[in-house]
Amino acid sequence: MCLDYGPFKLVSGDEEISLENVASLLVLQNGVKLIDSFGKTDTVNGQICEIDLLNQRIVLT
Repeated sequence: MCLDYGPFKLVSGDEEISLENVASLLVLQNGVKLIDSFGKTDTVNGQICEIDLLNQRIVLT
């Protein structure tokens, strides 16, 4: 059975970023680099503390 509740979300404090258009997520020393399918990049500070596959979210501290 496949459950699809939409795109993953990146949660950092009170901020939630939809990963709907993100093609790649790279872990950096001080954050996470998001790359979309067109090559546009964005960097979010923090470290991954949880990947919740059931609730489709990645939590940063």
